[in-house]
Formats: sequence, C-alpha cells, structure tokens
Amino acid sequence: MLTTIDSRILELPDDELGLLFKPAQLRVLEKLSRSAGLTQNEKRYLRGRLGKKICLVERLTRYGRRRKDALGIVLDQLGEYYIAGYEALKHNGFGWYFEPKKIEVMNTHLDGTLVLDGKPVIFRRLKTIDRAWWSVDSETGRRYATNDRILIDAKRFGQGHLIKTWISMLERYGKLFVPNPKKYQNILSAVKDHGRPEDYGV
Repeated sequence: MLTTIDSRILELPDDELGLLFKPAQLRVLEKLSRSAGLTQNEKRYLRGRLGKKICLVERLTRYGRRRKDALGIVLDQLGEYYIAGYEALKHNGFGWYFEPKKIEVMNTHLDGTLVLDGKPVIFRRLKTIDRAWWSVDSETGRRYATNDRILIDAKRFGQGHLIKTWISMLERYGKLFVPNPKKYQNILSAVKDHGRPEDYGV
C-alpha cells in the first residue's frame, strides 16, 4: 500500500512535514511505512484528504523529474512548438526500428541548431502553429506532430528520405497510420505507377 513517494515524504525535515500534513495524517504515513495495520478511521483519512495530498505530491514530483533534461528546459521556454520528423514518427509508434540522429522542433520563436544532451536539435520557425497539428505525450508533457503533419513539414523542408519512409508507413499501416488514408490515394497510386516521390510532387 505504501508507494515510493510516501517513503520520501517521511524523509523531509519535521518543519516541512508540518506544513504539508497534520499530526494525525503523519501518524498514518508512519504506520504505512512500517506496514502496520490501519484503523477504520485511519483508512478513511487515506481515502480522503490525506490520499489526495499524497497523489498531489507524487504528481508534482513526476512533473519536476520529467523536465530536468536540457531539451525539456528549452521546450518550456518556447511556448508554441511541436517535435516533428523521425522523432515524432517514432514516438507515434511507427519507427521502432530506427534511432533518430537529430530532433526537429517546429516553433514560433527560434531558428537554428543546438546540441542538447549530445544530440543535435534543429529549431525551425513557423509563423503560426495549429493545435490540430500535434498531440501531447501524457508521460513527458511534450508535443509531437501527428503523422499527417509530419508529411507536410517533410515536404516543406525538402526531406526526401523522410517522405519515402512516411509513404512506406502509409502503404503498410493505412488507417492505423493516418485517420483518412483515402486523402493520400493519389500518392499511393503514383508510387504504384512510378515508384518515385518526385513523380507526384512530393
């Protein structure tokens, strides 16, 4: 019943513990740390405000942990952004077999390249970013381009290899890859007829 965050709570200085928890709540935490049985009244504490406090502290701890890396710190300063390219493709579950050598970040502020945690991060500036172009990762809070948007950006920045990879994913996974594969029927037909992306304007 005791979680790892509960153990760390009890390691806080007494004056800080007093700010977070009432004496009766602390007694419940201490009993939990010893795996001692709780009275019915103490179980009610755990189901009530005490349980909510524990969940809140755990959530705040997770939030702080996930944003300690260099990329997370930079992304927090950008405002409107989303991660694109191969990194987004892999995040979306369709690039398990490759390791992206760089991270592309579409945003409304920065243009240029930084090396963060040993990996090049390319920032490409757009005038505007639409909420429909990305989705949020529930674990990290980071924004990743939808598969539809990945193709648009790849065409815009002349990323032929990424375009070919994207098309192969479309052929293989269809509706699992994009909500409306029929939207790209002209691409699939051109690949079948010619086999080269340049033959259909991509």
